[in-house]
Amino acid sequence: MRSTVNVKSPAFLRLCCLFMALGLTIVGCQKVKKPTSDSTPPKLVWNVLNHGTSAQADHPGSPTINAKRGEKFRVTLKANDPEGVKSIQLNPSLGSGEMSWTCKAPSGGENVAQNKTATLGPLTQDLSPDADGNVLTSIFLIQELDFTLECQAGWIFTSGSVKLTGQASNYFAGTTTETLTFKVSP
Repeated sequence: MRSTVNVKSPAFLRLCCLFMALGLTIVGCQKVKKPTSDSTPPKLVWNVLNHGTSAQADHPGSPTINAKRGEKFRVTLKANDPEGVKSIQLNPSLGSGEMSWTCKAPSGGENVAQNKTATLGPLTQDLSPDADGNVLTSIFLIQELDFTLECQAGWIFTSGSVKLTGQASNYFAGTTTETLTFKVSP
């Protein structure tokens, strides 16, 4: 007696998708045994995606990126350490993540401007070794940014800046801190 599998059945397709997702998860999350020491802190990389243009690039260190008012970005902070990453943070302290911009009064009146700020809240992911003593070698956090930067009616946007601070630590207190800055023009 021959058994046949209906490859068009919803149950079969769900099972295939489950195995594919499981395989990608296992491949994408590299683990190592937690080391007894680690003399180098994690490396940080900012991946920046402009939603409007679909332009995307990795930026190591503390880069400055030019942007236009109204653009929207997805920022992914990635931490990598071959001996294991213990934690990652975006905007770890008050003021370490903020948007600020200036709006100028309409012409004809006084020459005044308003400075506006918005604080970006902290994001944190802490990890621990698994039951077998293994640790992840990479981790990430995602921040969505919207550069609408509104001014009151009749006022004119002149400039803005956005700052994100990223920080990652390994299991032996090796810590790296980097800053991503956007310079926003009209």
